[in-house]
Amino acid sequence: MRPNSQQQMAAGPKSAFTLIEAVLALAILGISIFALVEATSRCLAIIRKARNYQTARAVLDRGEAVYPIQTTNAPDESSVAPVELLDGFTFSRELEAVDGEVKLYRVVTRVVWSETGKAAREEVVSYAFFPKEEE
Repeated sequence: MRPNSQQQMAAGPKSAFTLIEAVLALAILGISIFALVEATSRCLAIIRKARNYQTARAVLDRGEAVYPIQTTNAPDESSVAPVELLDGFTFSRELEAVDGEVKLYRVVTRVVWSETGKAAREEVVSYAFFPKEEE
């Protein structure tokens, strides 16, 4: 004798998800998607920042090539007022005498740009000796 369908459903194992299991699975999926979107957003921000610093280094190299420091000239001639060498990237150079040293100058070379509404910069500090400078 075969049992009817109601008896089979009551006696057999459950094969479907309950509502609580489905809601729990959706919550876990939602949290996972949120974490992936957040991680992707941070990665893109880091990539943008790295690209800006790489461009700043290229502008710095270009500025050094266009406006080289020549120790045969007066130190004032090696200073460079801010000049835009690339779209949004400004190159400048300042020379200041080192205290207690004759003919030695501290050279501060900067590249400034705007990053997400804030000013960002790359700065290189070096020293230059001007042997033919008048005392």
